Amino acid sequence: MHKIWLDTDPGFDDWLAMLMLSANLDVSWLGVSVVAGNAPLATTYDNALRIKKHYHLDVPVYAGCDAPLGGPMETAQAILGDAGMATTGETLPQVDIGALEAEQSARIKRNPLPHAVDALIEAVRANPGAITLMCIAPLTNIAVALQRALDIAPLIKEIILMGGSSDQGNHTAAAEFNIFADPEAADVVFRAGIPLRMFGLNLCRQLQVTGAEVQQVRALGTARAKWLAGYFDAYLRIRSPDGSVPMPMYDPAVAIWLKRPELFSFRPAHVDIELEGRFTRGMTVCEFRIPRRAQANAEIAMTVDGPRAMQCMMQELLGTLS
Repeated sequence: MHKIWLDTDPGFDDWLAMLMLSANLDVSWLGVSVVAGNAPLATTYDNALRIKKHYHLDVPVYAGCDAPLGGPMETAQAILGDAGMATTGETLPQVDIGALEAEQSARIKRNPLPHAVDALIEAVRANPGAITLMCIAPLTNIAVALQRALDIAPLIKEIILMGGSSDQGNHTAAAEFNIFADPEAADVVFRAGIPLRMFGLNLCRQLQVTGAEVQQVRALGTARAKWLAGYFDAYLRIRSPDGSVPMPMYDPAVAIWLKRPELFSFRPAHVDIELEGRFTRGMTVCEFRIPRRAQANAEIAMTVDGPRAMQCMMQELLGTLS
């Protein structure tokens, strides 16, 4: 049984990862910390609560950091839209944030709700050596937790991260978005000595979705499937206006690994975060010559059986929506 704490910035592909976590019977999902990333914090937190409410996710959700440790705020709204996730169909209905927060406060007997960083620190201390941090967003919340509570790094079982790349970037030529949005935070995390698995762009490009998967969701006919299908369709159209070109899956890669680890292969590496390069800020510099040139601080996901991984993802999603 995996005890999982999710750190996220929803985002459509974050939404898919959340649904996969909820469907995984081998996961004990302890909490969700939300951070600014795909959009400002107010938007990503609102998205997380709407997903929680309308998809009946029984997990506490906490608002976290609203700005990176260093450098200017960076979002993906130029690609994903102002809401951090677009749709070609009906918008996921709004929720009463105050009412949801009051309900959650009553359940955990804490009013007001703690900041996400404080909630994360409390969870790690209450479950020493047991929690895996699943990070699919800029690493600001995690870095602040490590800086605020120096005792927790040895208490974290593992970090599984969608971020970085062992080759080219996406937000810039050299850098993947989650790392580029707060490279100082990523530097803190990669230097913390916590066992870490990195699922980078090099891996995620092997996970391809097409219009066939959108149609599988739409064909279910339920309200929850109908909402998801519209966002899924818009996500597919990021790469091509008509949705005809397959689109990589990013954040769900980590959730797929939790369900089907045998589909993946890894290589040990020492990963440094480039903080100052004019053209390379946010780059994950991967030294694979281990141990001749460096000591490993991460396991880098290198290959995945893409078709079987996509089959796993769809099976989990369709089960949650039917």
